[in-house]
Amino acid sequence: MENVYFSNDRSAPYSDLVIVDEKYLFFSGLISADLETQAPVNGTITEETNQIMSNLSLLLERYGSDLDHVIRIEILLRDFSERDEMNKAYVAHFNEGHLPARLCFGGVDLAGKSKIEIMATALKK
Repeated sequence: MENVYFSNDRSAPYSDLVIVDEKYLFFSGLISADLETQAPVNGTITEETNQIMSNLSLLLERYGSDLDHVIRIEILLRDFSERDEMNKAYVAHFNEGHLPARLCFGGVDLAGKSKIEIMATALKK
């Protein structure tokens, strides 16, 4: 098992990514942030969803996978009434016919001003 941290700050009580058996990628919750600075990027639910999914795609590529190899997604929404708008942005990031298993729930108090947090499990290519 390999623990990966995306920044030098090790004060959080979790790993950003855990790689198991050199095959399974378990991402902790991603919020809308700049990957380089880790600074939050707040906006509409569509903007935040697109930022997270773009970040997830880049991270998957970095660790030997892609969105076609995502097998499960968990989504936390601050406001569940934004689910339909989030779904429109979310599905646009996947190839047609490939949607991972998913759990989505709302009414969650997320860090800072984040509207959404996404966790993912994927297989390496």
